[in-house]
Amino acid sequence: MSDIVIEKAREEDKADIFRLLKMANMHNIPSPEMPELTYENYYVAKVDGKVVGFCGYKILSKTEAKTELMVVDPVCRGLGIGYRLQEYRMRDMFARGIKTLTTNTDLPETIAWYKKNFGYQEVGALKKFHEFGDPNIDTWTTLQVDLDKWQKTQERGQT
Repeated sequence: MSDIVIEKAREEDKADIFRLLKMANMHNIPSPEMPELTYENYYVAKVDGKVVGFCGYKILSKTEAKTELMVVDPVCRGLGIGYRLQEYRMRDMFARGIKTLTTNTDLPETIAWYKKNFGYQEVGALKKFHEFGDPNIDTWTTLQVDLDKWQKTQERGQT
């Protein structure tokens, strides 16, 4: 496989981004679950120039942010693309002074992945407004990570 390139999402990536979002049932934007998609802090993963992954985040305050959307083409899962996207956005937020990062997700395997690889802790749950993500799960699990603590584990070469 060719190298994975992570770069800022651009308007011309929109069709590919929505193709990926549709695969994950996260394409209903605007909606109560996802009111807007601004591309301000969004990134794509490309392989051979093709968009195969997408992620973003929203700044909530000087020290707090929330991840918004992450999806990897099912054909490319297991290749570390999601890990690279998550690490990229976490480093970006840390560099901007973010201390507390919140993530909402619905899939049990994704919850376990965030905890194992990035040090997230469960802090609550939110009822979904309508079908978004897995249609069989009606609740978002809210996770948080301390980016200072995460960065220290990165410096020590641990996750």
